[in-house]
Formats: sequence, structure tokens, C-alpha cells
Amino acid sequence: MIVRYQEDTVNLINPLAAVTLCCAATFFISCDKGGSNFSVLSSSAQFQQELTYEPRKIDVLFVVDNSGSMSSSQLSLASNFPSFINYFKAKGYDFKIAVTTTDAFYGDQFVTSGCSLCNINQTKFRSGTNPKIYTIDSTTPGLESVFAQNINVGISGSGDERAFSSFKAALSSSLNADFRRPLAFLSVIIVSDEEDFSHDDINLNQSYTQPTLHSISSYKTFLEGFTAGQSNTDFHVSTISILDEPCRASLGAGRKIGLRYMELADSTGGSKNSICNTFDTILNSISIQIVNQIKAQFFLTRNPILSSIRVIIEGVLIPQDAVNGWTYDSVTNSISIHGSFIPNAGASITINFDPESVN
Repeated sequence: MIVRYQEDTVNLINPLAAVTLCCAATFFISCDKGGSNFSVLSSSAQFQQELTYEPRKIDVLFVVDNSGSMSSSQLSLASNFPSFINYFKAKGYDFKIAVTTTDAFYGDQFVTSGCSLCNINQTKFRSGTNPKIYTIDSTTPGLESVFAQNINVGISGSGDERAFSSFKAALSSSLNADFRRPLAFLSVIIVSDEEDFSHDDINLNQSYTQPTLHSISSYKTFLEGFTAGQSNTDFHVSTISILDEPCRASLGAGRKIGLRYMELADSTGGSKNSICNTFDTILNSISIQIVNQIKAQFFLTRNPILSSIRVIIEGVLIPQDAVNGWTYDSVTNSISIHGSFIPNAGASITINFDPESVN
């Protein structure tokens, strides 16, 4: 964000850093707090914070099942991708999107085992374009078409779908080192009609009681280290998978409910979405959730009188509301914007308030 203190401009590296507040001259009287002018009581000085909103960057990794049953789901991802990306584009957000598969783990855990898939290139992000484009962003020409080609990872991959160890392999790979950006929110989105059974052995083993099955918490811990952050505020894992028996039955024999996917989504603040539902609604919902989680949050350097706070975005006075509006957190001394009022990139924001004490 860019914060203006009188006529000086200060650039903050961290968008959530504390902002400088300017103290208004005490001789202003009886002005509307909803606009650029404001009142000052004889016993206090009112503060005004003016800034240009620069939202947090967003890094998105799709982990796509490339086994034999996933053709229709890959097509649905490609055709409904605009439902996911249009929200980011409309708000002017800085995003990166890449694709990996559920057998990327072969290039990490078992790269020296000699199997046909066991080479480091398995960990490299997937691209279906020529020339190759491994990550897309807002500047990528025809980004919807590029994504449609990248997400079409085929159905000749391994039937041993290990989404968890695969996203770990892809994110850790030196071949994808330019993907991760410091301070960006990381969203991992797993799309599969099977369950994850990431474990130590190379052989297929789909037992929940196997001794080398990797714990859910170990992957949450990996993401904490990878992002140097915390779940829900710095990263999440969402799933588009089989959530219940009716969906499983409709897809045919041999499928499994994604119990471990759901557990990791719950533990990281991600969302659980049924692969049997329409993908346009799912993808739109995930993109909105990401924007809500990155937070339009502004820290104050003085404790405000709650009733005096006025938040103005692009000249519009915003209501105090936890769903669509602003809220104040006394623990962090910050104001957050929610719902439909979350600003676009570059939006002009003003926060006026009377401090609890002028001393």
C-alpha cells in the first residue's frame, strides 16, 4: 500500500505493516466525517489515514489427477476457468498459476528407483503450449487458452494418486524455483476422484492403517515452512473431490471418498468441493474465498474510539459489518474490509478516527 503523510509519500514493503497516521490540525470544526474533511473535538485530535490499496500477491497451484478416469474433470476445469480467474482480473490482483499432477512425487521420493516415471522432470510444472509456458499471470497473452492447455495433463499418469507428496515435490523442485514469491498467499487446489495415500514405499498401498502413511499434519507443517507462515492467513489447501457416498456411487466402482483431502482442507482453512457439482460455481467460490483470506487489513498506530471510525473507499462511506463492510480488531489494532467492499487494486481509501487519548 502507499500511505500519504501530509505531502510526503512512504512506500511500505509489507502490505500489512503499520501505517503512518497524520494528525489533523485542531482548528477544523463541524465537518462531515464521511468525507475528506472531519471534525475535531476540543478534547481530542482526529487522525486521518489515506492510502492506495495494493493487495497481497496470490500464488495458485492446481494439483490435477492425471489417471484414466479424469478426462471429463480436466475438460470441466479448462472450460470453467474464467469463473475462477475473472474475479482476480476484475480486481486487478497480481497472481501466478501453475499446474502439477498427482504423480509428480515420482520425481522426488523415488527419483533413483529406476521406474519409468522416476525422474526429476516429473516435478516440473505442466505445460501443454508450444513454446512452453509453465506459469501464467495477468500479463500472459490469452491466459485462459494457456490454462486450458496446461490443465489438460492427460489420463496416462499413474493410478497411484498421491496428491500430497506431489504438491510437496513440485513446490520443492529446483525446476520450479521461480514460482514462489515472498509474502504471497499460496492456494493449493487438488482435483481428484480418488483418495491420497502418500507414503514411503513406491508400491501401491491404499490402506489407512499402513505404517508408512504420511500424516496430514506433516503436510501442514511442510506448507508452514515453505511459506514461512500460518494456515488460513498465508496458505490453504482446497479440494475438488468425492465428498460423500452419493457422489462416489454416481462415478462408478473403485472410487474412494477423499477423507484425507477433506481433513487437510479443514486444517488449513481451505474449502471442500464436490467433484460431482458444477465447476463454474466451485471455481468462483474458491477465488472469492482466496480474496477474503488475503485480507484487506490496515493497522493503526493509535487506539481509536470505535464509534468515531469512518472508512471511505473511492469516496463511498463503508458500513461497519462483518460480512459486507469493515470490522475493527482491538487485539491487533487493525481494520479489515470484508465481502463486496473488498477494494480493487489501486483503490483510494481513507480512514478517519478519534484516538482514545491525545497524550
